[in-house]
Amino acid sequence: MTNTPRPMLDLDTYFPEVAQISDASLAEKVRAVWRDLWAQSSFDDLASVPTSGEIAYPNVPHTRSVTALALAIADVLQRFHGTQIDRDVLIAACLLQDASKLVEYQPKPGGGVEKTPIGRAMPHAFEAARLAAQHGVPLPVLHIIATHSPSAAKLPETLEGRIVYLADEIDVTAIHGDQFVKELIIRRR
Repeated sequence: MTNTPRPMLDLDTYFPEVAQISDASLAEKVRAVWRDLWAQSSFDDLASVPTSGEIAYPNVPHTRSVTALALAIADVLQRFHGTQIDRDVLIAACLLQDASKLVEYQPKPGGGVEKTPIGRAMPHAFEAARLAAQHGVPLPVLHIIATHSPSAAKLPETLEGRIVYLADEIDVTAIHGDQFVKELIIRRR
């Protein structure tokens, strides 16, 4: 029996939004992170990677929707307030925010997915942020990858980061139901 090589991941087929990144070097870094994660992944098809262990909905349309929502928010803020949004940072962060799911989950015999050792040991998105740093992705994008989830230790500090965070939460609500929890927090100033 011969081992056939794993097919190369053509990211632009799954995520044509990568072509909207005007900085060609950043776009290639986004592709490289996905290729590295794909090489480590046990999934046979990128389209079969779920949004999460609890959300069987595919991650590809979720990521594309988060990107479209984030760009729409950026357009509205520009139109009504003149707010300048770094679209390259925004798009790169949207495309990378859930890329770690390739190695955080693995197919389970009999169907479904389970967490991998990386998924059990590391916070969500850690592996994508780590690989992005190795590929020279700029710090503002790394910060968004690491803070885009409610499970992160801190909230994003930039407007681009807040946009990604909220777009992700809105999309998860649309595909899975409301996950927001409001808690009373009393702070001393």
